[in-house]
Amino acid sequence: MMPERLQRGSVELRPYRLQLLRPLRTARGVREFREGIEVVLRDGARVGRGDAAPLPELGTETLEECMAELRAARPGALPRAPAARCAWTQALLDIEAQRAGVPLARLLEPRAPLEVAASALLSAASMPELAREAQRAAAEGYGTVKLKAGFDDAYARAAVVRDAVGPQVKLRLDANGAWTAEEALRRLRELAPLGIELCEQPTPDLAGLDGCPVAVAADEMLSSDPEAALARARALVLKPVLLGGLAAAMELARRAHERGLSVIVTSSLEGPVGRAGAAHLAAAVLALGPQPAAGIATGRLFADAPDPLAPLQGVVRIPDVRGLGIP
Repeated sequence: MMPERLQRGSVELRPYRLQLLRPLRTARGVREFREGIEVVLRDGARVGRGDAAPLPELGTETLEECMAELRAARPGALPRAPAARCAWTQALLDIEAQRAGVPLARLLEPRAPLEVAASALLSAASMPELAREAQRAAAEGYGTVKLKAGFDDAYARAAVVRDAVGPQVKLRLDANGAWTAEEALRRLRELAPLGIELCEQPTPDLAGLDGCPVAVAADEMLSSDPEAALARARALVLKPVLLGGLAAAMELARRAHERGLSVIVTSSLEGPVGRAGAAHLAAAVLALGPQPAAGIATGRLFADAPDPLAPLQGVVRIPDVRGLGIP
């Protein structure tokens, strides 16, 4: 579905820069902060909000290109670049949900529940800090923890986390496409005895992984080759900012469901508006059937960002109000 065009009103663009509590190491480098642009659309008394947080290393436009697209956008003419389009269409959907008198999740899917189980992304660098962080996540009620794994010490870090949280908490890995098929098969055979729920994007294209003992999920490749992702993965990781918005991601979720695949909605370290959009999408996807925990608890990684939809006991509760439902 596409939202109705903006009938009348104004557009406001609010750049932001958020500091992470600690640097986040991935196979693609180390990130210390996150930049983006909040989009505020006003249509009479209604205000719609979206979040454009580009990731050019993953195929989106740059922040400068995103701003240029948003400045040039007009009612009825959607931006073409994925991050800008994501923000603009989310703001329109927010207004449309307010018009319809429903939470945004139920505009995407009328049967959407308003509670979503979330996973906790672990980011500590040293082994002792990682163990403590994992224990805190388990104590806070998270039933799934996620660990970046595209490194030589992937097994040691995963073993520390498994020991810290015990067998009852699911352990998810994310290699960010760092391995070759041969490396992925070898490493995941070593890691499998630790009880790995799944591994996100172990290789760039997921080819040649037949017989892998750990379920593999497609993430980064979805924006460039969704057909291959649907054919090779057992789960899809949907990031609205990479896919052009909530509606486009929801359509991909439906296609995955038809093929019997699991769907994991994940934020991309956006601000609170983007995280709220991802939470609404995750709730809409749950209407299709049970899914793994969503990666929508990333507000806990920031030093200075409000988190109006912060999980409680590992569950994000979406307000039963019109639209996005955050201040």
